[in-house]
Amino acid sequence: MNSLELATRLADLAPAGLFIVDAQLRVLRTNQAMLTHNALSADDIGKQTVADLFPDVAPYLWDMIRKVLRTGEPILNVEITDSAPGSWPDRRVWRLSHHPIRNRDGVTVAVGVAVVDVTRRRRAEAERGAAEQRLRLLSRASALVGASLKLSDTLDALVELVVPEFADNCEVLLAPTPFDAASRPDPLIMQGFASPNRPSSAPLPTDAVESVGVLVELSRDNPAHQALATRRPVLFDVDDRVIQSVRVREPHRHSPQVHFERIQIDVAIVAPLLVGEQFFGVVYFGLFASRQRYGDYELQTAAELGSRLASSVANIRAYQRQRAAALTLQRGLLPHDTPAVEGLDIAWRYEPGTAGTEVGGDWFDIIALSAGRVALVIGDVMGRGLAAAAVMGQARTAVRAFAALDLPAADVLTHLNDLVQTIGTGPDATLISCVYAIFEPAGGTICVANAGHLDPVLTCPDGEVHHLGGHGDPILGLGLGEQTAYAETWHAFPAGSTLALFTDGLVESPAIDIGEGCRRLERTLGTIHGSAERTDAPDLEMTADRLLALLDRSEGYDDDVALLLVRATATATTATATIAPLPQAAKAAREAVLATLKRWGVDNDAFTVELLVSELVTNAIRYANTPGRLVLRRGRHALYVEVSDEDTRVPRLLHPTVDDEGGRGLQLVAELATRWGARPTRTGKTVWFQLDIPSS
Repeated sequence: MNSLELATRLADLAPAGLFIVDAQLRVLRTNQAMLTHNALSADDIGKQTVADLFPDVAPYLWDMIRKVLRTGEPILNVEITDSAPGSWPDRRVWRLSHHPIRNRDGVTVAVGVAVVDVTRRRRAEAERGAAEQRLRLLSRASALVGASLKLSDTLDALVELVVPEFADNCEVLLAPTPFDAASRPDPLIMQGFASPNRPSSAPLPTDAVESVGVLVELSRDNPAHQALATRRPVLFDVDDRVIQSVRVREPHRHSPQVHFERIQIDVAIVAPLLVGEQFFGVVYFGLFASRQRYGDYELQTAAELGSRLASSVANIRAYQRQRAAALTLQRGLLPHDTPAVEGLDIAWRYEPGTAGTEVGGDWFDIIALSAGRVALVIGDVMGRGLAAAAVMGQARTAVRAFAALDLPAADVLTHLNDLVQTIGTGPDATLISCVYAIFEPAGGTICVANAGHLDPVLTCPDGEVHHLGGHGDPILGLGLGEQTAYAETWHAFPAGSTLALFTDGLVESPAIDIGEGCRRLERTLGTIHGSAERTDAPDLEMTADRLLALLDRSEGYDDDVALLLVRATATATTATATIAPLPQAAKAAREAVLATLKRWGVDNDAFTVELLVSELVTNAIRYANTPGRLVLRRGRHALYVEVSDEDTRVPRLLHPTVDDEGGRGLQLVAELATRWGARPTRTGKTVWFQLDIPSS
């Protein structure tokens, strides 16, 4: 029996598809399975070529048969995918093996083709591959959507992930305010939060429509309503009905028709962004007409992507609410406006930490004191969170209360230290660093008391930089130990000089230690002032921005930053006189004041000033019995008079009866002066008054 006869018998017996083709590509024999699968009868065999019998089969199959006939070499395990009539209505995958059939002379006279249906196997493999791809996609989506608490970064990352792996276009629309999914408003008011995107092989045109920030209304005809109602993704064709269901609220924007024409999406899935019953928005995944259609498998993937994105959006929105509340609380405890202080230019910056919702306890303040003096305060509560912000609020309020008493700088910190020790005890003890400085315009000096804070930095007009260091007094909350009070240091503060008070967030980061940060700040201040002309001081706001730019934001920074810059603008016009403890000293003081007012050209109110000075000097002579000091200072809008002595008794405003012989002097001062007061000093007291004068 030759090989042709053997192949013929095998064709009758083989359960798989098997047929024999001769040199003219006519089918000589086939088994019943092949006839059934291809809807053929036995009469068709031997009359037609394989191309006629199987017109839907790829032509290269016949090229392989010809090659086997020509070479006599088998071609094994070739897979083809195509459709077939009969019982194979769907596309199938076949594996074909071509074997040469030789006659007794060894000449190849026919080809036996064995056909094995591997559709199920290939489909199973494809489904397994798709499942693995889906798991990888969802895993990467989970990592991306949770990697940032910035909404735009999260949504952009999702778009870049799914395009083109899962979609040709992806857009995210979020509700301005999340709402209960059961309410189902009509229309849905949504805002674009992620731009349309495409694979690099099909880029958007240069005049593409930008959807970020666009406010749209989605009517009932939009599949987003069905997705919200069913809580499941919806597969839909992008037809005229869908296009008409979108209305752009901003009239200057492109119409929805233009938008859909540009993105060229043929079919899409819309998935609702739901967390519990809270509806946050929808995400659209779209495909070009040339791509394979979406099916149930892709709907499931869209549901998973939507679920992950919804959780991320909910977390980000919650974080934004909590952070906004924390920052509102903290900013409410800080100065809202820069006060106008005569003789000083002031600039400040406050930057909250970028990590988390826990605000810090950094604060600063500018407090007006007596006779045109001003207190400059900066502090830092150790720790973070609402507790630190609450302690900061208490500390700032206490400092303002002590400042209202016009206490010396060291006394303010001593009293504040006593208060801080009562706020927290044990392991939760409160610790606060603080600088309290007083600007004395009459002498052009600054008095500094420091409780464990970074030293203020004074930059002279020529660029020379000085630390205004103290005695290393302890941080507030630890107690003073063997000390009885905080110390003060006095420093010259000439016109054109700049004082910088700051918290450690400005000079310390994970990449830079606090020592190097302070040196960098000093170099920057020296460079800014040294490069400016003496008559043209550097802009204080620009200086503040330059210093804030020293922050290392490459990896974010979790510490708050408070910066207060103060520049002395001019030397005060001041006159001083010594008051002898003698009755005739009052007359000498009046004469000195009148001469000074005449020299300054502000003698319109000379009588009132003379009368008030006489009252204050007389009291100093009467009660102190020690030499005193009279200081007269002219401001732009007021005259300030201060009388100091070594008597520690601070006068009080009395309310004498008609029978009392005294107690009316301070009433006269209170009635005629714009403001007046008395403050304790290290050696006694100072009584002062302010009298407004017309601007010159």
